[in-house]
Amino acid sequence: MKITQNESLVLRLLVEDPLISNKDISKKLKLTSQGVGKIRKQLYGKGFIKTMEIGLDYEKLGVNILAIAMIKILPSVFKKFKNNELDKVLMHMNVIRSYAIPETDITHMILYAFRNIKEYDTYFRGILEEFGDYVEIKHTFVFSSGSKIKSSSKDLFLDVLGKLKD
Repeated sequence: MKITQNESLVLRLLVEDPLISNKDISKKLKLTSQGVGKIRKQLYGKGFIKTMEIGLDYEKLGVNILAIAMIKILPSVFKKFKNNELDKVLMHMNVIRSYAIPETDITHMILYAFRNIKEYDTYFRGILEEFGDYVEIKHTFVFSSGSKIKSSSKDLFLDVLGKLKD
């Protein structure tokens, strides 16, 4: 999909600072605030922007455990469950990100966050009790939320936007 020069410039500023106001963007780009608002709408409409997420400090909020789970959902699950029961695995409130993987041994990779190890343990025991015949937990990697080294794709997207042309 094509992106205009002004859209690219506005998007670049939003990637650098997601909380930047239309007024501040308009000053930097010498556009009107209304024009910037229209460009933002266009970026949403074209699907370049899906959401404006904020970066949270998990530890300050009491979320101390992260877990990456590699699971295999067996094909028989789709015959047995019809009403989004699998959302307990793929879309649960503790899920931060969930990815479908085109593999045969692992079908999904999920990043979870938990307040403590007991919450983690309770969640996975419940999954095994409810879905044990249909969902295989192949491996989990558990680590503290303080282990995070990088949690942003900002540098990548600034580079991509810098190389985009009309």
